[in-house]
Amino acid sequence: MQIERHRGLPGGRAVVGGALVALAVLGIFVAYDRAGAGPSDTVVMATSGIGAGEVVEAEDLKLVEVDLDDELTEVFSSIESVEGRVALGPIGEDELVQSGSLTDQQGGEAAHEVALELPRGQVAVGRLKEGERVDVYVSTDQATHSVARGAQVVDIDVADGSTLTGDREIALVVAVPTEEAVAAVVHALQTGEVTVVRSTLAEASSSDPVTFDPSTSEPAGVDSG
Repeated sequence: MQIERHRGLPGGRAVVGGALVALAVLGIFVAYDRAGAGPSDTVVMATSGIGAGEVVEAEDLKLVEVDLDDELTEVFSSIESVEGRVALGPIGEDELVQSGSLTDQQGGEAAHEVALELPRGQVAVGRLKEGERVDVYVSTDQATHSVARGAQVVDIDVADGSTLTGDREIALVVAVPTEEAVAAVVHALQTGEVTVVRSTLAEASSSDPVTFDPSTSEPAGVDSG
């Protein structure tokens, strides 16, 4: 009679080795599966540089497939949601378009650009940025009138490298909607003292002109109720 040697269970090292091999195979499978799936997010990217104050057009944009970082959430997934907004700052070519770079509203209108060169004291804010909106007022001995409301700042240039909080002159380019508004701003520059006020965060009830007459107790056209 032939006696056979009894085969024991695998040793501890063999069990550990087998487990490591199984994990390695599983890791390779998961990596391969993810690679085959491709990027999981669709986002909007600029096809070319977009300047501050420009209305974003569909041809400025494209959709790309990427894997987004979990912290990058302020992006757009469709061109329609971006088209018509105004850039608050420069957007570079092949840069992801983020909500903080655009106005909330869509449907920008055609506008005329007017240059204003004013002393620092007549630009009534030290933190004005390109893309924001301003109201332009002119003061004479008789009264103060608004000549453009909600004009968008297209460009800011501070003379001699100083800052908005310095004493030098500030050159602004603002966009106004009509030729009449252009004429009003130009006339104001020639006949009175012009002041620019930031209105980006204001909720004006009307775009109608506002007049302050010193002989009255409150600005005309302003509802005191």
